[in-house]
Amino acid sequence: MPESANVKSIDAVKRFHAAVVQFQEEARLCVSALEMQLLRILGWLERDRPGYWKREIELCYREMGEARVRLHQCRMRKYADYKPTCFEEKKDLEKAKRDLEFAQKQIPVVKYWNVSAQHEANEYHGRASQLTQMLERDIPQLLALLHHAVDRLEAYGNLQVPETQAQPVSFHEAGEDSDAAAAPDAESVTPQTNDTDTADETR
Repeated sequence: MPESANVKSIDAVKRFHAAVVQFQEEARLCVSALEMQLLRILGWLERDRPGYWKREIELCYREMGEARVRLHQCRMRKYADYKPTCFEEKKDLEKAKRDLEFAQKQIPVVKYWNVSAQHEANEYHGRASQLTQMLERDIPQLLALLHHAVDRLEAYGNLQVPETQAQPVSFHEAGEDSDAAAAPDAESVTPQTNDTDTADETR
């Protein structure tokens, strides 16, 4: 035997339907925002950073060449017996070399994080596909079921119970009829004679 739904409030079902719709909209926005952010990160690692560090390497080479020229010019300057130390020029050249070394190291670092990000993106898409499937297939089915349930419940609530066609029975009349049926007819009752009395009279 099927169990009853025991629905006590149609408004509660309607509120639940509205809450599911709101969840679907918010979840779609969250998934879309995460997808856009993921695309920005992947694009930043795949296109922006490699180009940036290549430009930085070219800039470091240029700065290092200019620092060598200034150092050479400083060493060529002589004032009688005084020979300049060229401390600032040497310092600039060393800094340019360190900057170039740092920029060159960033190329494999960017490649490493690009590969790692691609792997994590694939893992994310595999897990997010379950949520996307629920949002695009399961929740619409649930909303349709709730909408159908509300329609059926409202239709059931609008049903009118038909009035009873039978005439009411008076308790007084019913009592009289029962008493009449219970009392025996006087004519139908025959007196019973005692067989011993009849035998005595014949003697």
